[in-house]
Amino acid sequence: MPEGSDQPDFHVTRLTAEDPLYEDEFSVFLVQVKSETEAGHALLVDPIAFFEENIPDMGLSKGPDTSAMVLRVNAEISANPRHRSEIWVSYPGSTKAIGLQYKYEKDMLNG
Repeated sequence: MPEGSDQPDFHVTRLTAEDPLYEDEFSVFLVQVKSETEAGHALLVDPIAFFEENIPDMGLSKGPDTSAMVLRVNAEISANPRHRSEIWVSYPGSTKAIGLQYKYEKDMLNG
């Protein structure tokens, strides 16, 4: 998927430093997704498969120990929010992806 690519149910943007102290190899992605969609369900249930299919630029190594860990910033919000924004970080060749998830109770597209 190209950077900033739009799909009907989700959007991925690669985040980069504007004036870095030095060049770094890790990657940061903002994923905005409609929760009650195939993409929203896939990202929640099997993020590694979602990344492989939709964000190959994450550069995760494939193997039995490949995993994703997510911190749900506002876990007190319903398990079925309307939309989610997630920040995912990976290091090329690593088997780990780390994420922060924020859930929205309201429809972010229609206010």
